[in-house]
Order: sequence, then structure tokens, then C-alpha cells
Amino acid sequence: MVKIAPFRGVVYKKSAFEEAGGLLLAPPYDVVSRAQRQAVLDSHPYNFMHLDLGPVMPGDADHMSWHDRSASTLIAWMNSGVLVRREQPSVVMMDTDWVHPVTGRRMTRHGMLCLIKLEPPSREARIKPHEKTFSFHKEERLDLMEKTRCQLSPVFGFFPDPEDKIIRKMYDLAGDPDLTVAEPSGLSHQISFLQANSHLAELVGALADSTVYLADGHHRYETALNYRARVLAELARNGQEPAPNSALDYVLIYLCSMADQGLCVLPTHRVLRKIDLSDEEILAALEPFAQIKTFPWSKEDGDASALAGLARKLRRDDSKGLTVYGLSLKGSDKYYFLKIRELVKHKLARARPEEAALASLDVSILNVVFKEALGLTEADLDDPVCIDYFSETAAALEAVRNNGDRAAFILNHTSLVEILKVTEEGLCMPRKSTYFYPKVSSGVVFNLVNPMESVPEISNP
Repeated sequence: MVKIAPFRGVVYKKSAFEEAGGLLLAPPYDVVSRAQRQAVLDSHPYNFMHLDLGPVMPGDADHMSWHDRSASTLIAWMNSGVLVRREQPSVVMMDTDWVHPVTGRRMTRHGMLCLIKLEPPSREARIKPHEKTFSFHKEERLDLMEKTRCQLSPVFGFFPDPEDKIIRKMYDLAGDPDLTVAEPSGLSHQISFLQANSHLAELVGALADSTVYLADGHHRYETALNYRARVLAELARNGQEPAPNSALDYVLIYLCSMADQGLCVLPTHRVLRKIDLSDEEILAALEPFAQIKTFPWSKEDGDASALAGLARKLRRDDSKGLTVYGLSLKGSDKYYFLKIRELVKHKLARARPEEAALASLDVSILNVVFKEALGLTEADLDDPVCIDYFSETAAALEAVRNNGDRAAFILNHTSLVEILKVTEEGLCMPRKSTYFYPKVSSGVVFNLVNPMESVPEISNP
């Protein structure tokens, strides 16, 4: 059973939003580069990134030293009134207006922020992850959560709602927004706080028998489970128990309908940072796995034209059921188009017949190529020093052409149909198989986790 609940969220005081607007919000910490991190931190002294991905200082003992400063900053901001905890439990309705980075179309995604009761992952669970996570992120987020005792950033989930009625109805009930916030990135949000009432009970009932698929924040979901286990063990050692329906049993989530027209999945391209192989050796290693065609970058039309042509070719061949990738190598004035040989795909399918939905994914096939052709290990695929991920083709290519990384592999996106097929079979995609866009901005609201505090239960109508 899916169990959602309103909560007493922590928010910036309204005057702070009115004065600073979107300068207080931040992108999710795990999509921020080192340069972007500092730029966002410098944008405003109360930007949420000071809590969620604080500055590194000279003399820090390790990469997590800033967590203690984050906890101190949180206390200071709450004591000064910059941050306030809402008096009444509510769900937060949030419209996000954005521009599609490929088509240029203006889009709107309708969602809500609430709590959802944690479930350990299993085939029978109604909250379903779809991809593996990185060990580093889970360790880092757990330490931050232990220091701040907060869920700072939400998990992102979606649910089946063929007629897109559930959240739309809540928006109709919410009326005019309480806040309108425009970010420098171009995202614009209309935010409403909907307090517990009979209509919220209808929402709880509508979602109770549904399934929620995790789109983003898998490691944050796992961190909430790990934090719960640690706190319960500590309470038990002290002869204590958590409150009934404890806040410890829930995680902050942003939910939207699968039918929402603003729900978008972009590809996540792979950049191999270091490979001790020449261009010729890389291409020779790939040749048994893929047919390789070579194209020059257009000097006359410029990079934008070449990128558009590559994207069109990838999409066209993908629509024919082919598995295809673009490839750019450091220092090369060419790019390569890889079409995976059918024998390779058949071999993978035969080796994993019980995982057919997983074995057919572009990201799964590419992982096999990385291992068998280029000699990467499973540990390499879990190591950010070895491999990096980009949602924008231009950024992935820039990393190779100007930032010194070795090779960029450009992919098609994983579809919602593929995601559902994998999750319903109880399988898990490789890390970074999807990039849901736009990311849910951090700083709109966050959740204090006090094990001695009960979450309000809303009865089904």
C-alpha cells in the first residue's frame, strides 16, 4: 500500500522569497559541477546549497567536513527566522514551467511534495526503484542526514494515472499560488500549500493502491532507509522506541502523474575520464562489438549543426530497433557512429534470459562493451574518477574536446515503457540510466526528521 502524508515542512520566510526569488533555490547537489557549485554558493548568502552542498574550506579534514558547517548553518538560519517551520501539516503543490533543451518547446510539469512511507525494496513493494546507486553518494548523504537530522532534498517519483486526474484535481482545489518563484536557470515555479482536509483524504485514497516508480533520488531513498535503521538501533540500545507512525518511517518525495505532459526523460551520456589506450586501440577493441562509421565535424556549419545531425541519426536508428551510440575521442576532429552488432545483442539476451527487459537496454549493452572491449570493471563503473555522466550532449563533448577527458559515448534516452518493464520484473537498471528533466529544485521545502514526532495520518475516504 502506498501511504502518503502531509507534513510541517521547513521553508524560507515569504519575505526572503519576495526579496531574493529564485536565488534561494538550488539544483539538486548531484548534478552540480565544481564550478557550478561555487557559482551557486556565491549567488546569495542564503542559497540552499549552503545546506545541501556547502563550501569546501582550507584545512577541512576530508570531503565531508562541510556537513558540520551545514548543520550549524541550518540552526542559525532557523534561529534568525530566515527559515521557518510551518504550523500546519500540508502538501506542497508545485507547477514548474521550463523549456525543453532539445525541442525548445515551453512545458509545464504538475507535481506535489509530500511524505511517503518507506518500504524496503522488494519485488512486491509498491515503491519501485529502477536503477543502481553509487556507494559514495549513499555514504555522503547518510553522514549529512545524521548531522542535520533532515531530508534536505526530495526523492522524485511518478505514478500511473492515465487520465491525469489525481494531481490536476488538487491544483484546482489549491486556488491561486502562495508563491511564484523564477530561477536564473529559466525554471519558474508556482507553489501552493494545501492543508489537510477531505480533498487531501481523496488524494490519499486514490494513491493507496497505486505504484510509485522512483525517477530520481534512489540514493536519497536508500539513505532514508539506512538512517531509519541506524536511529532505531540507537533508540533500542537506550531502551527507547520511536513515536507511533514516526517521522523516521517517511521520506520527502515529489510526485507527478505518468501522464503529465511535462514529465520528460533525457539520455545520460557516458564520459570515460581515463583509458590507457590510443584512438586506434579503442576503435580496434570496439570493432568486434559494433559497426563503426567515421564522420568529420562540420567546420562550415559549426558544432550545433553537427550535434543536431548526430542526434537525428541516433533517434532515427533507435526508432528502427537498432542499438546505436555516438563516440568522440580526445583530440580528434572526427566523431564516430557505433551500431551494435546483432550477434552481440543475441549473445547478451541468451546469457540473461531471465533479465530480457534489462539486457536489451542501451545502457546495459554499453556496460558490457565497456567491460569486455575496454577492460573496465564493475568497480570502475561505480567510481566517479573513472566515469562521468552528462545529460547534455554538448557538455559531454566539451569534457572530451577541451577538458581533457578521454572518450564521450552519446546515447538515446531510456523510455518510460522500458523503465516500467524493468521495474515490474523486479530488476534494476545500471547507474544513471535515466535523466528526468527538469530536476526538482532544492530549497522549496524540506523535512525535519524527529523519531519522536508522529506524522499525521489521513484516513482514506
